[in-house]
Amino acid sequence: MKVLIADDEEHVREGIELSIDWAKFGVEQRLMAENGAEALQLLREHKPAVLFCDMSMPEMNGMELLQRIREEGWDTQIIVVSGYDDFVYTKAAIRAQGVDYILKPFRKADLEQALERAIAAWSRKENSLRDERETEHRLRQAGALLDEQKLALYLKGEAAYHEGIRSLIYKTGLSAERMSAAFLLPQNRMELVDRRFSGDGELFWFAVNNIAHEALRRYGSHYLCRIDEYQWVLLTSAEQQGSPDLHRSYIGKVTGAWETTLGLQALAGLCAKEAAVESLPSAIQEARAALLQLSVFRAAGGAGAAHPAQSAKLPGFAAQEVLLLNALKNKDKLYIAEIIRSFVQSLQRRGSLSLKELQLCTSEANLMLEKEARQLTQKHATDLSVPLWISDLGEWEKSVVRQWWALIEEEGGEASGTRGIQPIRDYIDKHYHDNISLSDLSELFHFSPQYIAKKFKELYNTTVMTYMTELRMEKAASLLTHTELSVSEIAGMIGYADENYFSKVFKKQNGVPPLSYRKMHRGS
Repeated sequence: MKVLIADDEEHVREGIELSIDWAKFGVEQRLMAENGAEALQLLREHKPAVLFCDMSMPEMNGMELLQRIREEGWDTQIIVVSGYDDFVYTKAAIRAQGVDYILKPFRKADLEQALERAIAAWSRKENSLRDERETEHRLRQAGALLDEQKLALYLKGEAAYHEGIRSLIYKTGLSAERMSAAFLLPQNRMELVDRRFSGDGELFWFAVNNIAHEALRRYGSHYLCRIDEYQWVLLTSAEQQGSPDLHRSYIGKVTGAWETTLGLQALAGLCAKEAAVESLPSAIQEARAALLQLSVFRAAGGAGAAHPAQSAKLPGFAAQEVLLLNALKNKDKLYIAEIIRSFVQSLQRRGSLSLKELQLCTSEANLMLEKEARQLTQKHATDLSVPLWISDLGEWEKSVVRQWWALIEEEGGEASGTRGIQPIRDYIDKHYHDNISLSDLSELFHFSPQYIAKKFKELYNTTVMTYMTELRMEKAASLLTHTELSVSEIAGMIGYADENYFSKVFKKQNGVPPLSYRKMHRGS
């Protein structure tokens, strides 16, 4: 928070500055002005929360300064520090404009009381404006999400074309008559959401979208549409006449930017021809068909290389049914993981695997899961299925294992050697400074992530991520109060690689930034 002190007498400016315990009020910077014109310039540059203002100043007096401030619409709270003569003539005007006033010579208590009132008024206005901005932002987000959902239904072929679709395309800035379409699959989405975004899938999507925009903003209009977590469609309209090579270069820029910035790997299938809005679903189908022929392996040519002809027969996941049912009967989670890992290794030994072939395995796995879920839990197993468009074998293996574990957990059973939720909390207490994800906890304690999340919330009335964040902030507050460590050092010690992100989380948790917290608690 900033405060501006405007008075043509240096001893008055110094007197105000020395009289107030600024840290107590959260004031981090004081600005000084010798006249009204200088004060107005500083106010425009720094937007201080509070202005201490004399009425008799050269170049621009206090009354003129107040008038300019109100005309320009600044929310700065004004405390007039006035001599007796000025006070007599300006009291009514000052009150009419909703400002506070102090008569010279002033007392320390008068200044601090006035400052406290001014900061409270400023905070109320700021909170009100912030609430309005957040409401507007949420409405815009909701509108954008609704538009995305409408377009996704159309692109999937689940909604017929109508003029509203053309309006959506115009809203994105794309050419309704000439678009290129690409079908994209994130390969390591699960790992990134868990590790880099603390399980926040929406924050991950926000980052993905921003990076795509930055990569393409110089090359024409574009829109990234999320069909679901694993299926994305990128539409582009080049400023010049398009071609498959040009469109392919755009896709390369986006996927390259994702990998460089986030470590996100993606497969891409392209439609060879440009399409008008009416024929977009057909273009998406063509792009999807091209994608199904690609290899999911990152071989010498990288993921997405053409899938060579195969002589080795594709192993059938259904062949694992007897082993899996035996492990399920004995509630042996470790054996289930071993069976599925062995199957994945047999796929890897083939040397190549197309996305279409992996989807055949996924379909077999889901049929088996649905059958067993109906027998064990007497309910439909839609929530226990493996996403069809997973395109990474490691992610596929984890997803299948977790669904079979969830079958055991639905029945309240546990395999021998598995442990309860309390040891998970104890582990977090000791390793909160590490980059722990639900996936890590799942592998360590042999529970599905959804089971850990559900039971942890039931037992402790908080989420795993919230609990870990609170532990980290508690430790950070102690280090700020009792050590001389820098904010950067403290951030690193409790598991934050980004000092700025740590500061934002700390302020959200404690109401003030780290350095302000240190000043406040050391001064008390």
